[in-house]
Amino acid sequence: MSGSESGKSSIMKFVPEERMELKEFLLKVGIKNLDIHTILVNGARAKLEQLVEKNDEIIVLPILKGG
Repeated sequence: MSGSESGKSSIMKFVPEERMELKEFLLKVGIKNLDIHTILVNGARAKLEQLVEKNDEIIVLPILKGG
């Protein structure tokens, strides 16, 4: 599991150890302000209400301002 450094936005990757709702898992690993991230599960954009399975690959991307 990788996380962000202080003051920097980065890509974070997680693999759950049990089946649970995505939102619950993200809060459990310390991801806050879920509306400022794009969440992918196994490469597809995910909804916070969906269930993630053991060993699914979850990637958390920051939404960058500007353009």
